[in-house]
Amino acid sequence: MFLNRLKKLKSYKTETTPCKVKLSSNELPFDLPEDLKEKISKEIRKIPFQRYPDPNITELREILADIYGVNENNLVFGNGSDELIQLLINTIGDLKKPIAYPIPTFPMYQVSADTIGRDKVEFRLNENFDLVKGEIDKALERNVDIIFYASPNNPTGNSFNSDLIRYTVDQNVFVVVDEAYIDFSDKKSFLNEALNEDNLVVLRTMSKIGLASIRLGVLIAREDIAMEINKGRLPFNITYPTQVIAKVVLTEGLDIIRENINRIKIERDKLINELSKINEIKVYPSDANFILIKTPNGDLIHRKLIEKGVLVRNMSHIPYMENCLRVSIGKPEENEIFIESLREVIKENF
Repeated sequence: MFLNRLKKLKSYKTETTPCKVKLSSNELPFDLPEDLKEKISKEIRKIPFQRYPDPNITELREILADIYGVNENNLVFGNGSDELIQLLINTIGDLKKPIAYPIPTFPMYQVSADTIGRDKVEFRLNENFDLVKGEIDKALERNVDIIFYASPNNPTGNSFNSDLIRYTVDQNVFVVVDEAYIDFSDKKSFLNEALNEDNLVVLRTMSKIGLASIRLGVLIAREDIAMEINKGRLPFNITYPTQVIAKVVLTEGLDIIRENINRIKIERDKLINELSKINEIKVYPSDANFILIKTPNGDLIHRKLIEKGVLVRNMSHIPYMENCLRVSIGKPEENEIFIESLREVIKENF
């Protein structure tokens, strides 16, 4: 009987089918260069593995505060932004009041709420996957305490109407703007606004810019808000290796990271252009490192692409995303293989 509630939970699904070309997880496709890895290796060898890591993440805190242009006390660190989402759902507001988020969006908001049994209010996006004021108002009428906005949104790729996000902030509700993909967008961040509001925080992650393996997320908020949220953070949640690796990459390799981000943006535009030439495919605009497409038959095309050695993310099981596939931006040669394989699948089946 102790596990009855857990038996009702649905775990987060990932694509794990082995394929030559993996475009399913929104990872940066470029590995770190060998000379940077060698620098990391030298620093890793200095770690006293018998000791706990710095609980205050002091050195990394200074580096990221400088990169973001904020004070060190504006930052709260998580084992990936997933942990920060869970932390917020566990600590913000009255746990008897629901959280809210638009759909479709990042499933971890739902997964984290279900884990502790907190109610959820889901509200629809419009046909272009943007926010609708009337839908937001209906959610607010349900007496929600937190609203999550992933902008740019995963899995749709677009940024939300910033005026409607600001409107939500003005409605006496705690707003979380999840900016996991902001590095690939030309839209303005909500970071500066989060520094001045008591009900707005921003989430960032290292996972999309080339450091998915180390699991490092950052919450940015006004100092007093960050201090309160940090009380709920688990001690030693950022491991010694994570702190060391991130420190090296974000100092010695920051130019490489930025160059790779620009490469992805260039490849994204090229891929959108090529996809737009396929009559059977609808391409949605993207501010992220992936592209959402609508196909004649999502399940069939997903399966046929796997047969050709290409793995993308099938979104057809998500409400309002029937026959949609999400395609991460890969290396130029991977994108070419994907486009050619997709053309072949379309020609062979439609």
